[in-house]
Amino acid sequence: MSSTNSPRATLLGRYLAKTLDYTVHYAVEIFLIALIIYLCVSRGLSVRVDVYEPLEEGTAMISEANLSPWLSGLGDRVMALATAWQQTSPTKSSPATPPPAQLTKGHDDFNDVAVTDDPAPHISNLTLVLSPDYGERKGLSPEIIEAKKDRVKNYLKRYAKIAQREMEQYGIPASITLAQGLLESNAGDSKLAVKSNNHFGIKCKKKCLGCTCRNYSDDSRYDMFRVFDSAAESFREHSELLSISRYAKLKAHGTDYKKWAHGLKKCGYATDPNYGKKLITIIENLELTQYDKQVAL
Repeated sequence: MSSTNSPRATLLGRYLAKTLDYTVHYAVEIFLIALIIYLCVSRGLSVRVDVYEPLEEGTAMISEANLSPWLSGLGDRVMALATAWQQTSPTKSSPATPPPAQLTKGHDDFNDVAVTDDPAPHISNLTLVLSPDYGERKGLSPEIIEAKKDRVKNYLKRYAKIAQREMEQYGIPASITLAQGLLESNAGDSKLAVKSNNHFGIKCKKKCLGCTCRNYSDDSRYDMFRVFDSAAESFREHSELLSISRYAKLKAHGTDYKKWAHGLKKCGYATDPNYGKKLITIIENLELTQYDKQVAL
């Protein structure tokens, strides 16, 4: 009588057959996964660690470890809740927790609001410009509404002359320059404007040659934003940027701010689909065309 295959050999054969069957059945999926892994590796897959500036000494921290931007924000919320609980707790022996204002949040995206005396930093300075009835609808206090309007007025008072001088030299309407500056910098309160004097979200040139740049945890480690010595230098760079071939054709529109606004969006200045409409709303609600007619002193 002939010998039969052992149970172990039969079981191994079944496993091999099943593995082969799965491989054939999911061949397309396996190929796509392998292709994705290959593309990631070939394009330089990497992990970015600590691209931010170190926190100043003496600053309260949530933990000794460097937290990611997401965890840092989570830690702030936890500390704020803990502070509120201690303030309402009947226990008097609990140590006092520093108020939230003394906690330093880790650096986040470039358009985050920098530390200011703004009574409502969580509300964009441009909200009441883009939507004038927002304060009434949301029941904001008159103090907050007035403070937001003042921040916008102060920005125009500080930079209108610079925008006009740039218009005289480069032919870019001052209304467009001011509207972009207001929108891109949150009326001068964004971290990019406060820490880097960059009022227009201007990114670095190729490989950051001949300029100073800083990364604000944007999509790529190569997404570097320009650092300027002064706000005026930022305005000049904006004028030179809009003078390159990509945008220079817009100068044919003269002071037609609507064509400029839509043209900037069409040329790819920003990815926001409503970018052009926002610029127009800002210009009209703040009557910025008056700066296109006045001569800078």
